[in-house]
Amino acid sequence: MNPRWILAMVFMAFWMFSEVYLFRLLRQWPSPQFRSLFSVLWFGLPALLLILAFLRSVLPGSVSLWSGNLLFIVMVSKIVAFLLVGGIHVFYLFKPIESAATDLQESRREFLRQSFALAAALPLFTFLYGLIRTSSDFQVVKHKLQLPKFPKKLQGLKVVQISDIHTGSVLSASTMERMVEEVMAQSPDLILFTGDLVNNTTAELQPFIPILSKLSAPLGVHSVLGNHDYGDYYRWPDAAARQANLEAMYDGHRQLGWNLLLNRHLPLFEAEGEAFYLAGVENWGAHLNFKRYGDLSRTLQGIPESACILLMSHDPSHWEAEIIPHRRVALTLSGHTHGFQFGIEIPGFRWSPSQYVYKQWAGLYRQGEAQLYVNRGTGCIGYSGRVGIRPEITMLELHSA
Repeated sequence: MNPRWILAMVFMAFWMFSEVYLFRLLRQWPSPQFRSLFSVLWFGLPALLLILAFLRSVLPGSVSLWSGNLLFIVMVSKIVAFLLVGGIHVFYLFKPIESAATDLQESRREFLRQSFALAAALPLFTFLYGLIRTSSDFQVVKHKLQLPKFPKKLQGLKVVQISDIHTGSVLSASTMERMVEEVMAQSPDLILFTGDLVNNTTAELQPFIPILSKLSAPLGVHSVLGNHDYGDYYRWPDAAARQANLEAMYDGHRQLGWNLLLNRHLPLFEAEGEAFYLAGVENWGAHLNFKRYGDLSRTLQGIPESACILLMSHDPSHWEAEIIPHRRVALTLSGHTHGFQFGIEIPGFRWSPSQYVYKQWAGLYRQGEAQLYVNRGTGCIGYSGRVGIRPEITMLELHSA
């Protein structure tokens, strides 16, 4: 059996057990006249949200998207509460509630109910805030970078990077419009998109083409594909349908006016012995069994040795595995991690579960003269919100070293 199915079955069994455990704990909490309503809401609300989330072909996309997000928040809140309350039950109460004296039994139940309320409230309101507010609270992160061989005539070149828009998870068009306005407010000379325009299918992009096509810059808008853009996570009826979706993705970039770089490069500046090249490699991941479409040698072939190279590669694990050993790329721009859409970033300290999977997961990294910048993602996937990790628009000002 597929390990993913086994993991899903284990999770569902755990979730169902937690639902039953918490219901038994809480069912006597409401006054008698409201207990039937409580039972209906406890089991009925998640069931309704689950049904609505899967009726994407029948209902408007926003309905199923909101339903899926609310279901996620309800599930996480209950599971967090279960872990805390269950832990208290096991490790601090020692005896099963049923075996205790009646007065002690009820006092323990009341303590566990209050613990549930506190434990569930924190993730509930935190993830709701992340869904409604933080997901569209774009931060513009600015850096001045010095690159070896960078042309002196391009001093101060302003490059804006966006990444991981994931149009299939965008809750409203106004969020996308705000992102475009923020990008254009930086007056960029060059705009680069480092992959994952959709979640599963190119059809997710269509409603947002009129908005995203407003992005423009003197040196153009250039892009690469991310792992989600190939349609690998959708069950296609046949290979022809999958290829048609990929061709539609190529066409979508053309409709946007974006120059899609598929293992190729182009010169942005060549004069007086100096050159600045932009290269884009297809998705290549060092781990987690992502398919490797990228061909770095082909991408860089033909670029003069004297040129300064800026490379777009969606997955940051590509940097240490292949890009640094080539010793040719001055600056690599990646995305992919989203910073896990969850973490803590305060002056002097930052943490995210993403760091346990990716060594380079957000921000700027250096090894010798080679530099990597990992964008935290402009959009979201799965849960359409963010907690502690804001969506990012990166503005890089380039100078010669």
